[in-house]
Amino acid sequence: MEQMEVFIRRIIESKIPKGCIFDAHTIIEYLIQNESDTYLSSHEKGWETKSYHSMISKTIDNFSKGDNHHIKKVGNCWSMNIHKKFSKNTCWCKSNKK
Repeated sequence: MEQMEVFIRRIIESKIPKGCIFDAHTIIEYLIQNESDTYLSSHEKGWETKSYHSMISKTIDNFSKGDNHHIKKVGNCWSMNIHKKFSKNTCWCKSNKK
């Protein structure tokens, strides 16, 4: 998951515009489209998609904690997952700082 953390941080820092709201589905879709090898290689054997995506969401949330955070948890959204099903998700907003 270490390599995944690096890619998630890079997506947040360089791809998501400042002041924009996003959820884990946004990050997951970006990974699948642009970093599929990392997305696939970071998946643990035996994990269901829901568990894997939950780990990705927790990784994102870790970037909202501590003194040096660049994102802030702002609530929930209803968005489509990779199975084309809608579900409730945490949303974060990228800071206008930095």
